[in-house]
Amino acid sequence: MDIAAYKRAVIDLRPTLLLVAKRITRNSEDAEDVVQEVCLKLWHRCRTDGEPDNVEAYCMTMTKNISIDKIRGRHPGEAVDEFLHTESEAHLPDELLEIREEHALIHRIIATLPPLQRKILLLKEIEGYETEEIVALTGVAVEAVRNNLSRARKRLREVYLDTRQKREAMLEILGKRE
Repeated sequence: MDIAAYKRAVIDLRPTLLLVAKRITRNSEDAEDVVQEVCLKLWHRCRTDGEPDNVEAYCMTMTKNISIDKIRGRHPGEAVDEFLHTESEAHLPDELLEIREEHALIHRIIATLPPLQRKILLLKEIEGYETEEIVALTGVAVEAVRNNLSRARKRLREVYLDTRQKREAMLEILGKRE
């Protein structure tokens, strides 16, 4: 592929690749990075191994894979913090401490979930993906995604409520001693 053919291919495919990358990453900047990386890899491939048989299919597959890698590279804790974020000016110091403790508790509970349940829960509840998108990202069947999500939510709820109940009982005991 010569430079002119490469430029035509990139100009023609870029809008579609960008849409696919945005849909998967849910982030415009990440999508731009993905498309740029795809274009560079296409150029490198054409220079080293020759032009792919189907340039569009090659680029779409790379876009999907690089987008998924981009998501996997994110730190789940950052997404949870963003999801649980509250404005500090609106709360008293005691309330802020309680909110931070709740955040830490939720982080700890999520960290104890089995890997697939944790991944599906984060994709659905924190990242905002639809079930069908989670199926595409994980390669897990729709029913398995639903079951794992249900189990993760149930476990999160049970452990959270149990921990809160124990904490309140402990505070009540400590309050009676004073």
